This record gives sequence, C-alpha cells and structure tokens, in this order.
Amino acid sequence: MVPVIIVLVVLVALAAIWWLRARGSRATPAISGPIDPLAEGPGGPLDGLGVGAVVTHGGHDYVVRGQLRFDEDGYVWHEYHLDTGQGDRAWLSVDLSDGTDVALWRPIEATGGLEPSGADVEWAGVSYRKVESGRARYTSTGTTGLPESGQSWYADYRAADGARLAFERWSAEGSWEVSTGEGVPAHLLEIYAAGRAGGGDV
Repeated sequence: MVPVIIVLVVLVALAAIWWLRARGSRATPAISGPIDPLAEGPGGPLDGLGVGAVVTHGGHDYVVRGQLRFDEDGYVWHEYHLDTGQGDRAWLSVDLSDGTDVALWRPIEATGGLEPSGADVEWAGVSYRKVESGRARYTSTGTTGLPESGQSWYADYRAADGARLAFERWSAEGSWEVSTGEGVPAHLLEIYAAGRAGGGDV
C-alpha cells in the first residue's frame, strides 16, 4: 500500500508543476499604451514612394513611372519620374542622407549655351549659385528613358530665394539637361503605394 501512496503523491506533484508552468505561459501580455490612429507609419511621410505609386501635390495626381537611384561613393539619393497622364511630367528628388530634402523639378529648354561652367549662372533674370556638383553611378527602374545602369554628371545651383536650377548629363561628352526646381515639404505630399491608389485596399 505504501508504494501506491508514494506513486500517487509523485503524480500529483508532477501534475501541479505542469499546471503552474502552463498557467505561466498563458500569462496576460502587458497592455501597450494608446495608439494614435493618425500617426505616420514607420516609413514616415514618404512611405510607399516607388514605381506605380500615386503622388498628389498641388492639386495634381501623378503616377510614378520610373525611379533612379544615385550612389556617389556611398552618398545615395533618388529621383522619381512623375506623370499625370495628361502631358504634365516632372521629377521628384528625395535625399535622406542629411535630413530630408525633397524637391519637384521640371525640365526647361535652356537656350544661349546655358551650362554649369562657373560658380554662378543666370537664367530668366535670376542669379543662381552652385551648391554642389559631381559624378554618380545610377540604377534605373521602370520608365526613365535611361539604361538600367550607368554614370551621371550633375551640378546643382540655388537662388537667394531658394529657387533651384539643376544640370544633368549621362555621358562625359553629352549635352546638359536643365531643370528648375522648388523645395517641397515632405508632409505636403500625399502618397498612395502601388495597389493602394486612392487609399483603397490592395
């Protein structure tokens, strides 16, 4: 009889240990703090920007048709080809390397041999001063009008009022493409990632 009692005591003890461990594993998780339903996602105001996305700015809806990624010895920035589908095209540059610098660019037909040949250039009666220039490798995705990869040369100028003027070319002997630009606060852009245009579900 004594061995049977010992076995029963051992079984009860094991069952109690198992129950306590199971209860501990099902402990109620800590309650997190309140969640702001209007807070930005982890990617910030530019989250979702990429080929196929829709960008709304200044009363216009643009589709991102292509993307360029530039890399100048580890310094990286992006340009996005925007198209309204009604003949209005632009480029959106995004530089997150040192803060957030976003600008909207439109190409111009520069006449009179306008080139980034000095510290200052003048266009349409406005004087611009060079802020940076260099050469970078690029990779192309979507519709950009460029090969999948290559090199680019650039020079960026800025006026006293913040207006921008940019020069780009895609070979050492190529002609310069000229664009005027304006800085855009990132929070003024509405971005709908590809598949969520208009804010709908994928």
